[in-house]
Amino acid sequence: MAYKTINVSPNTYDQLVLYKHAGMTFDAVLNEMMKIVSEGEFYGHILQKHRKRMKKIKAGDFIESNDLDEALKQC
Repeated sequence: MAYKTINVSPNTYDQLVLYKHAGMTFDAVLNEMMKIVSEGEFYGHILQKHRKRMKKIKAGDFIESNDLDEALKQC
């Protein structure tokens, strides 16, 4: 079987390791997660977050692009 490589941040990797047990592979962990959360549920969640962001932008709650670096430093 051919495999693909995916890049994840160190934090994501550390979290993903917590889901492994009894010799599971990361592939098995991800497949189990995808069985639990359907594509529709996942995309519904993403769209809900997007709608909230759009409402904030429409209400004038947004950051100008030239202020973005400074705003990210404060996170």
